[in-house]
Amino acid sequence: ALAKEAGSRGITVNTIAPGPIDTPFFYGQETKESTALFASLSVANRLGDVKDIVPVVEFIASPDSQWVTAQTIFVNGGVTAR
Repeated sequence: ALAKEAGSRGITVNTIAPGPIDTPFFYGQETKESTALFASLSVANRLGDVKDIVPVVEFIASPDSQWVTAQTIFVNGGVTAR
């Protein structure tokens, strides 16, 4: 709804849905077993890294992405296939 409202002003509205990312926030609630499970669910057999997310953020914040709006972009290493 916000993308529709703001679009006429040239504002895009998107969200990024990261998978499990190797950060201190992730480990506060996970066990070794659950961490291994999440890593095994990705096609690369690892947790994501912040560096995996940054290029997507840069793209949707750039003028090159003006046609991309009202989207949720899953950056999760294949954990959730769509």
